[in-house]
Amino acid sequence: MRADLWVAIAVLTTVAAGCGAPAPSPDAKALYGRYCASCHGVTGLGDGPAAEALSPRPTNLTTLATGLPQLMQVIDGRFAVRAHGTSAMPVWGEVFEQVHLDDAYAKRTALLQVQALADYVARLAAPGGGVPPH
Repeated sequence: MRADLWVAIAVLTTVAAGCGAPAPSPDAKALYGRYCASCHGVTGLGDGPAAEALSPRPTNLTTLATGLPQLMQVIDGRFAVRAHGTSAMPVWGEVFEQVHLDDAYAKRTALLQVQALADYVARLAAPGGGVPPH
């Protein structure tokens, strides 16, 4: 494929991303269900089945007013976010890298998973709350 066609596709994809909020990917929903819902609950209210056993209680994700870069930092967990103090949450960036240890692109795959989760969590906190069904 010609290079100028790839550039056009990249530009259109970027523009389209800002023209409305597409539904979260099934991968993001599956990641959230596997790694987050047991503590934060299916809808992000902080009421997952493990929540009562945790101190401090998991955050109600539907009330967050944090931007995507900050969400990614908190989810990744490898870089302390001073405003958040210490975290009882697992260091998911490290976990995701370990899961893909045999993958030549483990760090990139881990970053993409963190980004997918951050996008999903941002949708839980969006005005009107909740993730649209798909």
